[in-house]
This record gives sequence, C-alpha cells and structure tokens, in this order.
Amino acid sequence: MWRFRGMSVNARRLRLLSDHLTDSMLAGVAVLTGVFLVLPTCVVVLASFTSTSYLSFPPAGFSLRWYARMMASTEILRAAQTSLIVAVLATAGAVGLGVLTAFPLVRGRFRGRDAVLAFTLAPIMLPSIVLGIALLFFFGFLQVRLSLATLVLSHILITFPYVVRMSAAALVQVDPALEEAATNLGASSWQALRHVTLPLLAPGLAVGAGFAFVESFDNLALSIFVAGQRQETLPMRLFQLLVSDIDPVVAAVSTTIIAASFVVLLTVHRLAGFGQVMRLVGERRARLP
Repeated sequence: MWRFRGMSVNARRLRLLSDHLTDSMLAGVAVLTGVFLVLPTCVVVLASFTSTSYLSFPPAGFSLRWYARMMASTEILRAAQTSLIVAVLATAGAVGLGVLTAFPLVRGRFRGRDAVLAFTLAPIMLPSIVLGIALLFFFGFLQVRLSLATLVLSHILITFPYVVRMSAAALVQVDPALEEAATNLGASSWQALRHVTLPLLAPGLAVGAGFAFVESFDNLALSIFVAGQRQETLPMRLFQLLVSDIDPVVAAVSTTIIAASFVVLLTVHRLAGFGQVMRLVGERRARLP
C-alpha cells in the first residue's frame, strides 16, 4: 500500500514536471517567434534615424533628417494621401457589403450556404499577383479605364472577406431572442437593428474594419495592376524608391507605414472594448419592461 502511494506521488511529480517543461518550451518558442517577427521591424525603425547618407545598422548617429526629407517630398505626401483615401473608401465599402452578406449567411437557410461562406475567402486565398492580373484583364475586357475607382473596387474585393468573417462570427453570438424582445416592446425592425443588433456586432465590425484598412493601406501587388497612371499609393512609392535608389528615406517611409498600422490596430482594440460595453447596453435595453 505504501509503495502504491509512493508510486502515485512519484507519478504525480513526474506529471507536474512534464507539464512544467512543456509550458516552458512553449513559452520559449513563443518568445523566439515574437523576437523573430519583431526584430526586422526594429531594425528598420532604428535605421530610419541614422545620420549617415546610407542605410546602416546600428545607426551611426541620431537624426530626423530623413523624416524631414520625407515630409518635404510632394510625391511621398501625395502617395500617402492616395493610400489614405483608398483605404478609407475600401474599408467603408467592405464594411457595408460585409454586413449585408453576413446576415443571410448566418440567419438564412438555403442550400449551398456553407459553400458561399467558404467562397467569400477566395480573394484572399489567391495570390495577389494572380488576382491583380485577373482584374487587369477583367477591366480591359469591360473597357474600363484604370483609375481611382478601379483601385478602390479592387481593394474592396480583397478586404471584403475579412469583414464578412468577422461580422459572421459576431452575428453567430447574437441571440435572436434579444431582437424579438425589442420588437415585442414596440421597436421597429430598424430600431432593433440600430439599438440592439449593431451594438452587439460592434466588436466584430471594429476588428474587420481594422484588418480591412491595414490590408488596403499596405497593399502593393494588387495596386500595381489596377491603379491608374495618376494614382500612386504609398507602398507603390516605396517600391519605386527601392528600385531607383536605396537611402534612409526608405526606412523612414517604412516606419511611417508601420506606425500607421500600429495606430489602427490599437484603435481597433479600443473600439472592440467599447463594443463589449455596447453589447451589455444592448442586452439591457432589450430586457427592459
């Protein structure tokens, strides 16, 4: 009996030791993966503050001359303005179409619903170059001139899946009984959608819109094929700088893009937290007598 208890204690200690080693290994792998992903970004950011006229790491000195040169370049500022306009319009279009698509896919009952939901991922499953060539031939077949409109429509196509997926995931968690309770208390369908459903979808919409904005703002491969001659986005301008001459202004532009993406993701995180509060408010409104 004592041996049995001793074996049980030893087995428990071995199991705890094994779990501890497994957790330590997983934590180590996670840390190494994070360092591997973040280290190149840190190198670019630090190189953008170099005082030399060429890219160097570690930087020889600290200087903001390359950021000043970036802000003084009309081509870079024009490209940044174009990227911002395209990203905002593409995000707005993707959110509108994504929400309208998510409702029938989640609430509807028809054949092939799962296939249609999986098909919405097609634009991001295809390589961007293949999709860009396909859209170029498609616009040429329709005899549509490449312009800002074709650029925005193409970006809506590649950002649409993110919004659909996030909206559908959020809509699945919404209890239809809350909407029925709101309508039973005298609210119209639009009022129930506005005051109950949309606040509950706020976290999913915020995340989907954030991913859509970042995907549109950072896109290069697709934009090269569908942008007009007068439309040059910031990634396209960065690519031209890399082709012509590699100087620290490239690192400054890259750091600006990284910072813009970080600000968007931080804003999405705050909006998602606000959406959780609105979810509680929507549930409370629906349950009021």
